[in-house]
Amino acid sequence: MSQKKSLYLIDGNSYAYRSFYAIKDLETKEGLPTNAVYGFTVSLIKILRMKKPDYIGIVFDLPEPTFRHKEFASYKANRSKTPDELIIQFPILKEVIRAFNIPIFELGGYEADDILATIAKEGEEKGFDVFVMSPDKDLLQIVTDNIRVIRSSKKDAVFDKNRVREKYGVEPAKLVDIAALGGDSSDNIPGVPGIGEKTASKLVKQFGDLKGVLKNIDKIPSEKIRKNLNQFSQQAELSKRLVCLKADVPIKICWEDCEIGDFNKKQVNMLFAELNFNKLILT
Repeated sequence: MSQKKSLYLIDGNSYAYRSFYAIKDLETKEGLPTNAVYGFTVSLIKILRMKKPDYIGIVFDLPEPTFRHKEFASYKANRSKTPDELIIQFPILKEVIRAFNIPIFELGGYEADDILATIAKEGEEKGFDVFVMSPDKDLLQIVTDNIRVIRSSKKDAVFDKNRVREKYGVEPAKLVDIAALGGDSSDNIPGVPGIGEKTASKLVKQFGDLKGVLKNIDKIPSEKIRKNLNQFSQQAELSKRLVCLKADVPIKICWEDCEIGDFNKKQVNMLFAELNFNKLILT
């Protein structure tokens, strides 16, 4: 059993989106939508009670464009607009988080994934066992002996280094090379036409990384793949830059604020009462 302190980092946007679509028709007496807030709060309370983290932080995206949008205008252009009914819930959701005395991390120009990667790496350097709670596959690239990603509440959803190797056949850090070749439709990452995840994984295992693949195009049996790699090599390099997370985001981390401590239960219960979250009233 590890004697290290645990640090839990929550992907706030993913949990909010999941709650928004999982729970329908929930609102206050005044007609304010609260389905995302309620679902998120239930998940947060469950994490606090079941996981018993020593340290915790919640990370959010901001709506402004990031450095990736500046380099590739079509980045995530295929995603639908965030529903207004969800947008208006984010300030309330953050009010609930602050009532629990939990810090929120967000920074313009950077995605939540980059901030999660940065805090996770710094937490690892401080000697924490780090658990990143997010369904986002991009975060698997930061998995190490001390950083794990929990993708859902299912028992087999914890991804450590062995689980990443078993599922994708490569070390976690090499997942960016697979995405660079195979693309990622969820983020509109182009990759190389004609190369899917399985083929990309085989190429990375054979040649080491994207650079190795591009140096050894002539050794690839498929004429079609050779042709596409020659034609779209720059697109593959762009794709790698887009999927590679920045673990050096200039964000201030106060570890004392992240440490689990007391919070004002009366304040939390007053907020729950205002939101008509009667089932969540703390005793």
